[in-house]
Amino acid sequence: MGKFMVFGIGLVVALGIVSAYFFGFTQPSPRRAAVKIGDREFAAEVADTPARRAKGLSGRASLPENEGMLFVFEEPGNHGFWMKDMKFAIDIIWIKGDKIVGLTENAEPEPQKSVLGLTVYYPPEPVDKVLEINYY
Repeated sequence: MGKFMVFGIGLVVALGIVSAYFFGFTQPSPRRAAVKIGDREFAAEVADTPARRAKGLSGRASLPENEGMLFVFEEPGNHGFWMKDMKFAIDIIWIKGDKIVGLTENAEPEPQKSVLGLTVYYPPEPVDKVLEINYY
């Protein structure tokens, strides 16, 4: 490989890294929020972008006690949730404004099912937030 070829490849890699840094191609750390439900408080990672909402808690081995993930939507809707690539059971708390409108308890992973066969959970009415926590 010639000197110009090596230099060219190095330059392309360096420009890619600089571009990602300056133009935001990397995803910043997620925001966190304290969510209080009754007398319990949860430290929640906020999923407020399409990419974060799509990923959710999938692929994680566990979720520490009193932690969760808060999904925030721009508009209330019948947002469906599934357990794709999940490794532990969760409770899904459906929220509209600042009011809990429903609870899906013990949503369990379904590793034996194909993506098309997974159960999809829906809120009882349109919601703008969803909190996922460990199943208790």
